[in-house]
Order: sequence, then structure tokens, then C-alpha cells
Amino acid sequence: MVKLISNLKELYKGEDILNKHICIACISGITALLTDQDLLKTIQNNPLMLIIALVIAIIGAAYLFGYTIETVHLRLQAGITVLPEITTQPFRRVLGMILIMIVWSFYTMLFGGIVLLFAQLIGIKILAMLLVLGVVVFSLFVTYVYIAYAKSFQTFGLMNITLPFKFIKEGFVDTFILILKFIFLSIALTIPLLIIYFILGLINKNIGLGLAICIGGYFSFIIQLLWYTSLAEIYENKLQAEVEELY
Repeated sequence: MVKLISNLKELYKGEDILNKHICIACISGITALLTDQDLLKTIQNNPLMLIIALVIAIIGAAYLFGYTIETVHLRLQAGITVLPEITTQPFRRVLGMILIMIVWSFYTMLFGGIVLLFAQLIGIKILAMLLVLGVVVFSLFVTYVYIAYAKSFQTFGLMNITLPFKFIKEGFVDTFILILKFIFLSIALTIPLLIIYFILGLINKNIGLGLAICIGGYFSFIIQLLWYTSLAEIYENKLQAEVEELY
């Protein structure tokens, strides 16, 4: 847990860090606000506004994911977590990942479909639940493929469907321990966030709720950055050799 807290502190260190976090907070907050169900319900009768909101939200989400990949790249190259500059580079990272994301989405759906079909055929509930859990674990370890891509931005060898199984073999224990740490961290962060939501709600229901959603969006993205950089550390220590053998 100490290491996780140390990794979190790294996200708040470096040059021009305040400006970076302000920009991140704005992008993540607006993205969270525009994907809020209550907001979408209020504009569902206005197709133009709904389309604009969804387009901006998609652009924001794409930027944040690209920013995460860029952060992982710097983490794997420098050995420490350094937040990238706020530029258009994250969009290029996402564009470069489109093919690999499509392929792995297809693999996951294919694997999930086969498992669900088999689970229905056998009719044994406990075994079916274990098979479904296996799909969830498979999906989780697909994330390491994206981390492998982030190191050098090469797709060669990363379309191999056996990669997640190799990652599971070498990194299951470390990843499981990391998940437990994140559960405790999420609980610890939820309490002050709920207090903030309550206070803002008392001040003004609508404005307070909007601010609460924005704050929640920012903290969710920080947790995402922490999650990916923590996985990058496991990848570097335990899984990197599995990928390097493919080149």
C-alpha cells in the first residue's frame, strides 16, 4: 500500500504540475458531466444538443485515454511517473491504437461468446460462473497488451491471442494484490467524496450536483492514471520478457 501511495504522490510532482492538473480537471470534469444520465435525460428531446454533448464527451474520453497511454509510455521509459504536457499528442496515441483495440475487442467478444455458449450447454451453474469469471480475468489482462504497446508504440506481436494467458500465468498474484489495494484506496476516497457531494448539494442542488460530478470525474481519472501506471510497474518487472520474445 505504501508503494501505491508513493505512485499517487508522483502524479502530483514535476514541472508545471498545477497547470497540468487544472487542464486534466477541466477535461475530465466536462467529460463526466456530459455523460451524466440526468443531464442526458434533460436534453434527450433536443437531438442536436444530445449529439453535440455525446461528441464532446467522446472526444474528451479519447483524449484522456490517450493521455493515460502517454503517461504509461513515460513511466516505462523514465522509470518514474511524469505527467505529459497538455498537447494534441494523446489524440495521435489513440489513433495509433485503433487497430489493436478493434482486434482485442473482437478477441474478447469471441472468447466471451464461446464461454457463454459453453456455459449454457453444460448447465452447471457453479462451473458456468467460473467460466464467466475467466472471461472477466481475460479482459483484465488484455490491459497489459495496451501497456506493452505504450512502451514503444509498436503493434508487432501484440495481436497474439495467447498473450493474456501468458500474462495471467506470470502476473496473476501481483495483479490480484493490486486490485485489493485499489479496493481499499477507492473506499478511502469515497468517504470524503460523499461528504463533498453532500455539502455541495446543500449549497445548491443543481449547481452542487454538477460540481460534484466534475470532481468525481477528475478523481476517477486520477485513479485510472494510478491504475495504469501501477500495472505498468508489474509489466516492467514480471511480464515484459513475454512480449520481447515475440520480436
